[in-house]
Amino acid sequence: MNIEMIGFDADDTLWHTEIHYLKAQEDFKGLLSPWATPERIDELLHANILDNLPRYGYGIKAFVLSLIEAAIHISDGKIGANRIEEILSIGKRMLAAEIILRPHVRDTLQTLKSAYPMMIITKGDLLDQTTKVKRANIGEFFSSVEVVNEKSPEAYTRIFEKHRIHPAHFLMVGNTLRSDIQPVLALGGAAVHIPADSTWFHEMVPGFDTAQNGFYELEHMGQLPALINKISDVI
Repeated sequence: MNIEMIGFDADDTLWHTEIHYLKAQEDFKGLLSPWATPERIDELLHANILDNLPRYGYGIKAFVLSLIEAAIHISDGKIGANRIEEILSIGKRMLAAEIILRPHVRDTLQTLKSAYPMMIITKGDLLDQTTKVKRANIGEFFSSVEVVNEKSPEAYTRIFEKHRIHPAHFLMVGNTLRSDIQPVLALGGAAVHIPADSTWFHEMVPGFDTAQNGFYELEHMGQLPALINKISDVI
């Protein structure tokens, strides 16, 4: 494979993110405990988040809006302003959380930098995601940061056209099958799945075919340079 560009997902591929969402949901269940069981709160919150995806998209700010809507619904409108303020504080805490790179990320990017152009392709809020790149101090490794509403084949196609990338020469690295792997394979590219410690259920793909051409899976980011050396020799 002649690799002309390597794309990286951001959240839970380059740095830890899901842990902050899980902690926020635990705090949220504590706030709403007067009105429902933890299981019921989980059920209603997840339904609300999925329903709001077409309206709000992804990211912390969208997540907080869904928390507030769910709180109003679960409490039947009885939740007070003080608890709403606590929900907003959860969001502010998430936005301000320290950016902690996943294992082997910096060393891997440093190793690949001289041989391959690299870019970030991520979902979420534009300001939040670009700020995270800066705060993580890894911007020097990437030629571009693309923040999209949804990682669909159409979104990847627009990015390929914008940067004049042929899918057959593109390698995507990410932690979610639904967003990072499946669309790129569908377009004829290659993709490396590096599972995170936990994955949002919405990003899972039951029955995913791991034997399909162009799909690779690694335990951690530190194994990526060796894989790239191997597949770059494949004609």
